Amino acid sequence: MKRLFLLLSVTTLILWSVAPAMAGTPEALDWLRAHQSADGGFAGDFDSASSVSATAEAVFAIVAGGEDPAAWAQDGNTPVTFLESQAASALALPGDSAKLILAAVAAGRNPRNFGGVDLVASLEAALDDSGLYGGAETGNVFGQSLAILALKATGRPIPASAVDWLVGVQLDDGSWSWNGDTTPGSGDSNSTALAVQALVAAGEQDAAVNKAVEYLRGIQNEDGGFPYQKPSDFGSDTDANSTAYVIQALIATGNDPAGDDWAVGGNTPVDALAGLQLESGAFAWQAAVPGDNFLATVQAVPALAGKAFLDVTGSMDVGEATAPAELPATGGVFPEGTYRLLAWGLALTLSGLALSGAGLAWRRRS
Repeated sequence: MKRLFLLLSVTTLILWSVAPAMAGTPEALDWLRAHQSADGGFAGDFDSASSVSATAEAVFAIVAGGEDPAAWAQDGNTPVTFLESQAASALALPGDSAKLILAAVAAGRNPRNFGGVDLVASLEAALDDSGLYGGAETGNVFGQSLAILALKATGRPIPASAVDWLVGVQLDDGSWSWNGDTTPGSGDSNSTALAVQALVAAGEQDAAVNKAVEYLRGIQNEDGGFPYQKPSDFGSDTDANSTAYVIQALIATGNDPAGDDWAVGGNTPVDALAGLQLESGAFAWQAAVPGDNFLATVQAVPALAGKAFLDVTGSMDVGEATAPAELPATGGVFPEGTYRLLAWGLALTLSGLALSGAGLAWRRRS
């Protein structure tokens, strides 16, 4: 009897501790499911059709909410099959490749062969001499942070030059700007929160991380939430996206975003984010801008589930590349099994030529 009581007590404590973190996520996923497209993907707030970026964000939310994106089917299409069909398009931008790698790992798929593409090899090949993925032409802080997280999630080595580049563009106030601009005041909470998670993943960057956490504390609003920038010509109201990203950064650094240490006027970042959820289950971007917002919703779910970026994706050791990362020159991808058929066909052809040659030689000798 005592054992049963102890078991029930422990179970109750576990459920009590998990329930607040998960509050609101089932309703958000119900809203998200209702907005899935027939192709299995999702369209963002400004998209006219399903996009890789929006669908990858949806995968993070689905997995963080404890569901399998491969089970979210519309006419036989899932978020995973949609992303596989669009994998080749992500090769142009390292940041897109990195986000797709993270979505693939989160869905339990190997990014070494995702939609016929080796996303990992493509990402690793995009590192330039400065340590920036994509170089000055297509690289930025956001993509750099995602690249480091993607390498960590796949068990690949994180180049020191990539970490050095990221640390090198940190502003004096501890923040990062989206494009690596180091002009005072150009930093923002989103880029900073993601960079923090990347540096935690890379390890041994305590000074930069601690400086960034203090920057985030310094821009926290009275309602417990976070703005994109503060001060800002566009206002500094709390928004769901910024608050969600900061919550994930705090979790990654061992801080408790629902604890007293991050409470302002009795409100924590988690309280502020939860307060932006609407009756529909979706989240508003800001309290003063009512209306269902896709990106706010999908980014709020992992934060409310109490998971940092890599907690959502998990990890997968993908090993070394086994095939070229490039697609055929035509941009097409052969159907599964076609390469094997071509190999057999080539072997049979060569065998036939060999036999013909042997027969001709025999006739000449005769």
